[in-house]
Amino acid sequence: MLPEWKQIRSKKITPVYLIIGTEDYIINETKQLLIDNILDGEEVEFNYANLDLEEMPIEAVIQEAESMPFFGDKRLVMANNPLFLTTEKSKNKVEHDTAKLEAYLNEPVDYSVLCFVARVEKLDERKKLTKLLKKTATVIEAKRPNENELKKWIEAKISENQMQMSQAAITRLMELTSGQLTTAMNELQKLMLYCFDTKEITVQDVESLVVRSLEQNIFLLLDKMIAMDIGGALRIYYDLLKQKEEPIKILALISSQFRLLNQLKLLEQQGYSQQQAATKLKVHPFRVKLASKQAKNFSELQLNQALKRLAEIDLEMKTGFGDKEQKLEWFLFELQDNRQKTV
Repeated sequence: MLPEWKQIRSKKITPVYLIIGTEDYIINETKQLLIDNILDGEEVEFNYANLDLEEMPIEAVIQEAESMPFFGDKRLVMANNPLFLTTEKSKNKVEHDTAKLEAYLNEPVDYSVLCFVARVEKLDERKKLTKLLKKTATVIEAKRPNENELKKWIEAKISENQMQMSQAAITRLMELTSGQLTTAMNELQKLMLYCFDTKEITVQDVESLVVRSLEQNIFLLLDKMIAMDIGGALRIYYDLLKQKEEPIKILALISSQFRLLNQLKLLEQQGYSQQQAATKLKVHPFRVKLASKQAKNFSELQLNQALKRLAEIDLEMKTGFGDKEQKLEWFLFELQDNRQKTV
């Protein structure tokens, strides 16, 4: 749990908040915490405003914050998408009188809470207004957690709900959700509801209930190939076809995974750690950790051959040459045959 959340739950509320980052779970939970701890149920209708700075100027947001509460002690104003504090260009032509915001930050009213929600990795630190906002506001980082942080998030949620979950089950949940906090917490909520009576979540529960993304199915398909389980790989492929996934889309994801394996192989030869590789490739560290295990089962030659063959199949599919579904079947057989020759 974030220390700022503990402060909010203890009713230690500050006049200005800044949520910065792209992790939806942290953003949404923080918003709800502020609502629950600032406004009583009936006050939300009168004293809560959720505004978009892509559609209205900052001075209109300040006006909302400076308006007196109606049938309550506090107002809560959410100001989303403050792109004028970033290096990103706004799609809309809204002009912002930032002097109004500067004046407000220097002297915020005591009957309102103003919360900025910036769904970006970082603000433009060169701007005077950014520095003032970060100095004035309680800053809550909605950043993607690393593997250990994600594990702590899951364990905290389990403990909060007085349930049990083995380390193996937690690890499997992390694997099936590709280390994504928002996805993991959504799936965990479903698991807790399913296991409400027993109060214990097992690996089997995770395997049975967690919905695999298309990317996770591709990863599992390659795992089957590495284990020389052509039947298992084909079953996953046929299941994807039954789910109306396009062969071209499946091919693109298989190609993307092989490119990642190839890049990791090259970076490993250059002495990069998994964390350094994740940063350089701009890939989630947990995905790099799992992919590194797969990369060890292929030689550099095999990866290059696979990528070349995938590029050929891609061209054939896009030019209407042959049966799309069958082409990927044959690729799986070819990959299996090439691996058997080198084992």
